Amino acid sequence: MRHNDRAPAAVRIDGARLRGLRIARGFRTHRQLANALGCARSTVSMWEASKCTPRPDTLARLAALLAVDVRELLEASERPSLRGLRMTAGLRAVDVAWALGIQKSSYCDVETGRQSIPGRWWPVLASLLDQPESAVRSLLGSH
Repeated sequence: MRHNDRAPAAVRIDGARLRGLRIARGFRTHRQLANALGCARSTVSMWEASKCTPRPDTLARLAALLAVDVRELLEASERPSLRGLRMTAGLRAVDVAWALGIQKSSYCDVETGRQSIPGRWWPVLASLLDQPESAVRSLLGSH
């Protein structure tokens, strides 16, 4: 997968929430918000239609521009995923892999569920996600 992180099942932007925030923050048109972010008008339109999700770095800039936490832009899910937590933190898969000292492909095997999370990763993930290790373990279903 390319690093645009548009896989369907992991994290989706709440388009209606984004639209409300955009208008509330004075960006009356898609073009105004797009100009502020340096992206295309159609991109903002796609986000508001919940057809795609911004890359993690763009998602973090969007949240900052709208003065909200990244989580406020994402659809609520029943159980957080490692990918969802990573994106919420504004991290790319390659960033997490580098922090863990592994190849991106090895990290992606865990993120997609092909392998379980190795024990040595928990403290690193907690640090990267700025959460206590117990909270990250609890969110991801490992105690």
